[in-house]
Amino acid sequence: MPVLASSPAPRAPSATEISKALDVLYYVELYLREPTSVPDARAVLAQVLDEEDGVAMSLGNILRSAARLIEEHALLPWPVEIRDIIARLRATAPEVTDCHDLHWDIHRLGGLPFDSINPSGSST
Repeated sequence: MPVLASSPAPRAPSATEISKALDVLYYVELYLREPTSVPDARAVLAQVLDEEDGVAMSLGNILRSAARLIEEHALLPWPVEIRDIIARLRATAPEVTDCHDLHWDIHRLGGLPFDSINPSGSST
């Protein structure tokens, strides 16, 4: 569960806070580009791709919430642009959250053999 999930009234995150969160995802990307062992990478990926609180579920929830917010506050009758934006947000949300099942793939990696001595894959 996210750390902020228990706060009573969430406030809008600042641009700095959002930037820091995106920086963390960028650091994960950089880390996975470097030679590392699969067990070490698996531990990071297990958190990032968590089936309940991972990036996919969070992004899907953000998209749904954004669609609902726009829907609730847009003046009627909705222009075509508003309808299109709401429809795209709603259509994209399940596509993103469907990626949550990647956590099973990451868990399955734990039982598979990997070269832990030479993580770069090149022979020495």
